[in-house]
Parts: sequence; structure tokens; C-alpha cells
Amino acid sequence: MRKWVCLSALVFGVGCGAPGQGTDPASRADQAADLEVELQNENYSDPAGLPVSGRGIYKGFATLDLPIGGTTQSYTGDLDLTVEFGGSKDQVSGALQGFDDLAGVLNIENGNLDRGTDTDEDYTFGADVGGTLTGRDGDYVIDASLLGDMRGRNQDGVTGVVFGDITGPEGVDIFDGTVAATRIN
Repeated sequence: MRKWVCLSALVFGVGCGAPGQGTDPASRADQAADLEVELQNENYSDPAGLPVSGRGIYKGFATLDLPIGGTTQSYTGDLDLTVEFGGSKDQVSGALQGFDDLAGVLNIENGNLDRGTDTDEDYTFGADVGGTLTGRDGDYVIDASLLGDMRGRNQDGVTGVVFGDITGPEGVDIFDGTVAATRIN
């Protein structure tokens, strides 16, 4: 399953820019896709070699394919992610926000690291994603999961997938998407 999810994560275009720059939706989508491709070229960080103390703070993008208003389209937002390497619970937390034409925050919580995983078969971290996004058509409740990996020898980036349920005026549907971020500390 991991290989299928990773393959679908690579089906995004290539653009230019750095995380967090620009507000034009096309520009942000290009920046998100470019960062994702750049980080996909980095090796996975060895889960067994992750630090046992300290904190990693990551900033980047999330691109979610959401069925809103009767059609599915990509929405690009900001990803703020904190990894507590020495924590015993809530090791991965943060938020997804600033999505094109959607108000609201999706909280990332209850995250954990799996230091014993094989990155060819599974992900290094997982967390719950939830909250409400408001669009022109109404409110959309998100109940999802985030799975991801650290990238580079010093955990310089993270990549991952988001998938789950969206409940809105049209009823319940499913969605997926990707995240990519670089470490800022």
C-alpha cells in the first residue's frame, strides 16, 4: 500500500519557490509541488537513528484534493509541524491552514514516531488531522490521518500523505493529499 500512496503523491506538477512565499494560489501550488519533488529526492532519515531529545520545527505546504462544491479540486495550504523527538506522547503536532478560498484550521495531534519501522514498507510517523474548513458552500468537517517520513541525514525535511473523510453540505466523501516541509531550526 505504501508504494501506491507514494506513487499517487508524485502525480503533482513541478514549480519553483520556497516554502511560505507567495499568496497567489497557482504560485503556492507550484511551490508546494516543487518542494515535494525536491524532498522526494532526499533519502529517508533512518528511524532508528532519530534524535532521542530535542525538537524539529518544520514549515511547508499541504495540498489536499477536496470534493467541495460538487467537484474535486486541489487546495494548497500551509503546514506547520513540530516533532518532539524526546516526547513520550504527542510527538508530532501542528496545523494545516491558509487553504485557497477556505477558512479554518486543521489540527495535527496525537502523533507518534515509529523508530522501528522499515521505511520501504511503512511510515516513520503518524498523526490525527481534524477540524472544520469553511467555503462558499458551507462548512466541511475533516477527519483524517497524516503519515510521513523525515528526509535527509539530519531530518532536514518531511514528506507525507493525508487521507480521510470530509463531511459537508453534499454529505460524506473521502479525500487525500500530500505534505512537504523543511526544517527551520
